[in-house]
Amino acid sequence: MKKIIALTLAFVLAFSFAACSGGNKENASPSADTSQAAGGSDSVVTTKASDYKSSGKSSGKSFEPVINSNEYVLYNNIFYNKQGGEYDGKPVIKEGTFATLYDEYSGVTRYYVWGYYDNTKCCDWQWEIKPDSTDNLPDNGSLVSVTGTFVSDENALDGYWIINPEIKTKMPFNAPEEDIVMSTMSATLERVEALNLLNKGEGLEGKSIICYGRVLTPNSIQSPYYNNDYEIPVETKDEMPAIGMMVLVSGTVKGGKIVNAKVELTEDY
Repeated sequence: MKKIIALTLAFVLAFSFAACSGGNKENASPSADTSQAAGGSDSVVTTKASDYKSSGKSSGKSFEPVINSNEYVLYNNIFYNKQGGEYDGKPVIKEGTFATLYDEYSGVTRYYVWGYYDNTKCCDWQWEIKPDSTDNLPDNGSLVSVTGTFVSDENALDGYWIINPEIKTKMPFNAPEEDIVMSTMSATLERVEALNLLNKGEGLEGKSIICYGRVLTPNSIQSPYYNNDYEIPVETKDEMPAIGMMVLVSGTVKGGKIVNAKVELTEDY
């Protein structure tokens, strides 16, 4: 089963990197200086607040995502260019959006800090966190700073995570009340959660959910940024917006689809 999970995530990562380097979005190819991302010999990344850029959007159910090209380049090098061993056991400081993922393949909940490469939002980076305690964790969507140690571990979804983390909330966010909050995930994390929904939906049966994506048909949505990636069936009494429009969908998981769904247009992604 672990091999299946690893292969699944490897495909997700490979898809994301290929799309960003070849991609559908303008100016998506990374060109940042990786030496700046390294943060010196003793840390993977030690960034300053000035290194982060705002997307300039925050309204309603949305949040203020972090834009950091250096983090994306480092993430690319570690997970795609197989340079993770160079950073194993080193201290890290990460700043980004807090997110929770329900991994039904492994039967565990996973925690992440993530951000975007640039304002196109088609490329993102995410670092898994292994909290010492799940008490008093930030709400999903909160801006957080995470200090800890970056280590290799087969129990991490993609082979590495941050242990012994100190998680500080820099800007709290009032997260949606749904059980599964995909609206505050990166597109990559949302894709992983969508695979859980579509392939392991029995473990999520009956849970409330909120997600974002583009209208694919009158009864489904797809990836927010890439075509022919995944499709989530939606049952709603609302009139579905036009094909290609970005929407927020909230409802209940039933049989691998979202039922009793509320669909609303959004400009926050």
